[in-house]
Amino acid sequence: MSEENKGIDVVKQEAGKLMAWAEGLEVRNEADYKGAFAVVKQIKSIRKQWVDYWKPIKENAYKSWKGIKTKENEGTDLCDTAEGIAKDKAGKWRAKQEAIAEEQRRKLQAEADRRAEREKKELLKKVEQSKKQETKEKYQNEANQVIAPDIVIEKSAKVEGVSYRKKWCVELTDIDVLIKEATKPNSIARTLVNFNQQAGDKLAQSSQGAIKIEGVRFYVKTITSVRKENE
Repeated sequence: MSEENKGIDVVKQEAGKLMAWAEGLEVRNEADYKGAFAVVKQIKSIRKQWVDYWKPIKENAYKSWKGIKTKENEGTDLCDTAEGIAKDKAGKWRAKQEAIAEEQRRKLQAEADRRAEREKKELLKKVEQSKKQETKEKYQNEANQVIAPDIVIEKSAKVEGVSYRKKWCVELTDIDVLIKEATKPNSIARTLVNFNQQAGDKLAQSSQGAIKIEGVRFYVKTITSVRKENE
C-alpha cells in the first residue's frame, strides 16, 4: 500500500472516531458548548483532507468519462435522430391509414345500423298486422333479436417487434386558471400545483420577509457556520 493510501486510511479512521464522539456528545454547559465547536473545526479539517484526496481522482475520471461520452454521443445522437425521423414519418402514415379505416368503419357501421333498423321496423309492422297472438309473439321475438353487427376493419400493416400503445398526456394552457381551479375544495387540480421551495427561499432572502403572501409564512432560521482550523 502506498504512503498516500495509508494516509487516507488514517483520515478515514479519524473520521470514524469523530463519528463515535458525535454520537456520544452531551452538551450540558458552556464548556461543553465551546468544546463541541472546537472539535467541529477538527471535523471540517478532516473532511477537507478527505475531499482533497479524491478531488484529482474525480477530475481525471470525469475527464476520461467526458471524452468517452463525447465519442459515444457522436454515434448515438445520429442514430437517435435518424430513428426519431423514421418513427415520425411511419407514425404519420399509420395515423393517416387509421383515420381512413375509421371513416370507412363508421360508414359501414352506419349502414349496418340502418339495415337493422329497417328490418326491425318491418318485423314490428308485422306484429301489428298479425291477428294471432302466437304470430305476434313470433315476430316480436325476431324484432328483439335484430342487432346491427359491430363492424371491424383490418388494422394497419404490422411489423414484427413493433408495437403501439396510447398514452394520455397533459400540458399547461393557463397557469392562472389552474391555480384558481386548485383553490376549490377537494379539487384534483391541486395535485398539479407544487410549491417551488427554491424560488420561495430566494424571494424570502431578497425581501427579508417584508412582503406578505397568503398561504406562505416567511420566517428566520438560524444557520450555524464554523470555519475550519487555521482560517
